[in-house]
Amino acid sequence: MSVDIVYKTQALDLYTKVGFVGDPFVEFGAYVTVKDLIRVVEDLDGTVESTDTTAKLKTKIEKSSTFESDADFVKTLIKNCIDERVSRNEREATLEKQKIELAKLQLAQLEKEVELQTVKNKALSLNPAAKVEEKPFETNIENMIKSIKTLSLPVPTRSENFNLFFQSLERAFLTKKINDEYKSEILINLLGERAHNVLLYIKKERN
Repeated sequence: MSVDIVYKTQALDLYTKVGFVGDPFVEFGAYVTVKDLIRVVEDLDGTVESTDTTAKLKTKIEKSSTFESDADFVKTLIKNCIDERVSRNEREATLEKQKIELAKLQLAQLEKEVELQTVKNKALSLNPAAKVEEKPFETNIENMIKSIKTLSLPVPTRSENFNLFFQSLERAFLTKKINDEYKSEILINLLGERAHNVLLYIKKERN
């Protein structure tokens, strides 16, 4: 998440002119940013140019008719802009944390499915006859894999993208009405060599 650029000196000067007493940064727990100033200028029906500096934005606010007639209103407007930005940033941070937790749960589930499939593969390797008997099943699985691969996103190379991958995968499962008993094998085939990397990521996140 990007961090807003802080212009403390300019902000303090502006807050003092519009009537704040003491250090406004202590009072509000946040600094005024360029984005805040732009928002205030626009709310005052002013125009913002791409070349506007912090000083120019301050001047536009100070010379606005609203500021001259009701400085307290402008003071409240600035405070509201800061409060809204801080609240928005907090919501975004919370949402991002929730996404990460969801991805961890999905990866943990995948780890269990990988373990179950590994046990199944070992059992089949000890019983060649079972492999022959399951050829129709294998053919069916191959068709499922092709369909799911077409409908879902490519396997990501970066761990932070697994959340979107799993979401598209779940939608593909629903579209094709894949039974839960087949999902783990389809996942293993889709991930291929990257399955090991996924497990390493899970262990790293748990530590």
